[in-house]
Amino acid sequence: MTVSQPGTAADRTERDRERLREIHAAMTGGDIAGAAALAERALADGIEHVMVLSLAAGRLEQAGRNAEGLVLLRRAKALAPHAPGLWNAVGLSLGGAGLYAEAVAEFDGALAFDAGFAPALANRASALVALGRLNEARRDFDRALALDPQNPIALDGLAALALRRGDAAQARTLALCTLAQAPDFPNAILTLAGAELAEGEAAAAEQRLRGLLADPRPRPLERALALGLLGDALDRRTRFAEAFRTWAETNRAFQALHRPVYAGQTSTLDLLRALTESLEGKSFPPPSRPGPPGPAQSHVFLIGFPRSGTTLIEQVLEQHPDVVTLAEKECFEGVGALIGDRQRFEAFCRLPDAALEPYRAGYWNRVAEEGADAAGRVFVDKHPFHMFKLPLIARLFPDARILFARRDPRDTVLSCFRHRFAMSAPVYQMLSLEGAADLFDAAMRFAEASEKAFGLDMLSCPLEALIADFDGETRKICAALGIAWTAALQDFAAEVGGRGVLTPSGPQLARGLNAQGIGRWRDYAGPLAPVMPLLAPWVARGGYGSAGALI
Repeated sequence: MTVSQPGTAADRTERDRERLREIHAAMTGGDIAGAAALAERALADGIEHVMVLSLAAGRLEQAGRNAEGLVLLRRAKALAPHAPGLWNAVGLSLGGAGLYAEAVAEFDGALAFDAGFAPALANRASALVALGRLNEARRDFDRALALDPQNPIALDGLAALALRRGDAAQARTLALCTLAQAPDFPNAILTLAGAELAEGEAAAAEQRLRGLLADPRPRPLERALALGLLGDALDRRTRFAEAFRTWAETNRAFQALHRPVYAGQTSTLDLLRALTESLEGKSFPPPSRPGPPGPAQSHVFLIGFPRSGTTLIEQVLEQHPDVVTLAEKECFEGVGALIGDRQRFEAFCRLPDAALEPYRAGYWNRVAEEGADAAGRVFVDKHPFHMFKLPLIARLFPDARILFARRDPRDTVLSCFRHRFAMSAPVYQMLSLEGAADLFDAAMRFAEASEKAFGLDMLSCPLEALIADFDGETRKICAALGIAWTAALQDFAAEVGGRGVLTPSGPQLARGLNAQGIGRWRDYAGPLAPVMPLLAPWVARGGYGSAGALI
């Protein structure tokens, strides 16, 4: 019998096993932080094991180093490719980085191995919410709860959906149920604070959020969300200077979270400026023949800088029996290949009309895939960032009508700065006040240049006018779209909850038409001062007075 000597491979293997047993004992004993610290040291010593990699990844994510944590999770998954828990963990990491479509694929993988794995169902639902697929998300939350009635992610997911549709009471009830099962669950605390804010309990929300922020356990994304809600609570309590500083802090947190994805890209701001330069002084003749009309009776694009009223107009038009709308789904295919930089954009502008047919067909195919039945109806494609695609709209769909939602630039930029959106390149740009103002200016310049170069006919729809004279302004919109006005348009608020509006406007619209957001910039005139010179020309051209009202 051979006895292993100290320092041999057998000895090292036994020492490694002992360390793994120590980590496992700490983990099963409830000392997750201690287990993660031991795992980190084991990994540094070259111990490659699923448990070590998973715990070390969690420690990295806790420190805000998501990209490094994801690398370790992928290594763990490679060691145990049939473990649904690891697919689930990779999906959670991708979701934390805002890569929700990729996250859904990982949760799908987990469920392929175990269709009854409730955590993957609940987590997939959360990613589907971020992608705007709310009906699918609700089904997954319900399935997860059927499998595990105490699943906190599913309970809170349904609470958050209730809050989105403006049902703060239901959101509160479900959030409290979640916290009864998991008292320190950060997302449920956030949902409950959101419900308190919606019901006018800003002081209670502030206290709850400060308690969450004092806890070292929430992850960077949860802390960033808590800071954003805290800013909202401070705003409700008229502590405007504190609110603005808190929104700036939350935006810096989101910048740190998403910097690995967006910092190295060509910014939307730079692209818009380059394309505007390319359009200036140019004039493009209309197509030799109109593009195919597609299945719709008529085609409408509803655009406008974020927080300018596009969601309100879309919700109003959805009440019309002759109208079908599609909210913020990307149906243009190959946009990057056509207008992704100045050289490609200029080549696109020179393309013969026949070369554009595949892009038109691709667009209508995507519309159908998104579930919009446009056949024989007025089809409204609502997307604020389609204002960055006006040349594409002009060339592909020259007969389409364009509704351009507008709002006082000062309110618009402030609102973009203070609200949380699904992350994208333009949203990343708006995480600073200066960045939001720069993007607004560039977007408006690009829209003007596109209007002149392509002879676009756009109907301006000022939010302030719509709120002041709802019937009069909606009659103008209906006339422009060739449809009869109906009093049913006034009933939009009752339908918001059922439609699951994803934008920050949803809960507000569920309460009906109101002027609470008009002139809010005055409360923040001091912090806004550095960007006022950039916005002043647009304020004047929009006809806004010092109080934010149209003059």
